[in-house]
Amino acid sequence: MKSFREYLTETKKVYSFKVKVAGDVPEGFQEHLRKSLEKHQIVTLEKLSTPVQESPMDFPELSNKEVTIFDLVVEYPITAPEIAAFVKELNINEECFRIRNSGSPTEYDQHIEEDQAGALLDDPFYKEEAVIKPKNYFGDDFNKGFLKDLAKASKERRKELEHDKKDPNVLEAAPKLKADKAGLSSPLSKINNASPIKG
Repeated sequence: MKSFREYLTETKKVYSFKVKVAGDVPEGFQEHLRKSLEKHQIVTLEKLSTPVQESPMDFPELSNKEVTIFDLVVEYPITAPEIAAFVKELNINEECFRIRNSGSPTEYDQHIEEDQAGALLDDPFYKEEAVIKPKNYFGDDFNKGFLKDLAKASKERRKELEHDKKDPNVLEAAPKLKADKAGLSSPLSKINNASPIKG
């Protein structure tokens, strides 16, 4: 069984961020970031780079830039603006870096939200609403029409299968089969048999 301390360490909250830098990363950037965030108890600070992209994700105003991403996880609470202040100390232009926490939407998510703007639900009067007439969907007139359509579909199906050309009284005209009387009576069903139950 786990000790209380093990349960406590497993439930410890961590704060994760992605620090994205477009273009050239200054020398010693990772070490400067590590020193600046030491008091927040860094769990991981990993670096990865993307290839040069025509329009890098999260940097729509830049083109043909490589993006370096630092995955940062800390145990002590910190906010994205606080991390941005540490990044600005290295004289990196604000256009060239982004700080995203794990809960914030990426540029891709934001584009999807923008594309969905102007949805039908945004219009309180819903001008494109189809005109629905109740008599077309229920009531006596609808039921009568529905039954007519069924009868019409049934006739078309009979024609398709050529059942309309066959004699409808086919069962009455069929020769009757003679019953085999040999197996109709049973020795147990005869009246003269003695009762199997002795009383």
